[in-house]
Amino acid sequence: MTVPAHHPAPELLLDYAAGSLREVQSLLVAAHLAYCPDCRAQVTELEACGGVLLSDLPPEPVSDSLFGTLMTRLDTTIAAPAPVPTPAGKSLFPGPLRRAIGAEPEALEWVRVVPGVHLSAWGVSAGTASACLLRMAPGSRVPAHRHTDSEMLLVMKGGFSDEFGAYRVGDVASYDTGTPHHAVADADGECLCLLVQDQPLVFTGLLGWLLNRGFRF
Repeated sequence: MTVPAHHPAPELLLDYAAGSLREVQSLLVAAHLAYCPDCRAQVTELEACGGVLLSDLPPEPVSDSLFGTLMTRLDTTIAAPAPVPTPAGKSLFPGPLRRAIGAEPEALEWVRVVPGVHLSAWGVSAGTASACLLRMAPGSRVPAHRHTDSEMLLVMKGGFSDEFGAYRVGDVASYDTGTPHHAVADADGECLCLLVQDQPLVFTGLLGWLLNRGFRF
């Protein structure tokens, strides 16, 4: 496996290590770490630094009843979440995403945006942020659009190119508000990405008025 060339921003790794990164962004960073030894090492170092800082903090006074309250909560029976079935055999998805989705691409439902470009019916959202999968046939092009907030793409199969570079398995492409780009899948195979965005994008061009009525993308 090749080492990724495009990574999440350093502040995202810091927030991830501190446990303060939002859910959908955290899912993308966790999946990227499965591909990237450099970012894993950075997160490990940041977590170690955080542990040192916590150990240096002076103790905070607590109430006499705190211990009893904690023990009561621990004794309370909490309903366990429904187990997510683990796909048999080797999965295309890295561990964190495999656990979140619970199925392989072939078992998911897909919605066609334009010929060759599909979005997964699977998705997660938290507030205005959301994540889903983007699947592009060889050589297909995502319709022209602009971003109303930030967007990130993690490549998990194949690759794509746009005005800012070429992205392969494990790479993270990041776009700021208002950044236009025209992603085109590599011609030699299908491209599969995890798409994370803070706000829906707006399609432009001739099909924009139609696509904006049919998709949150």
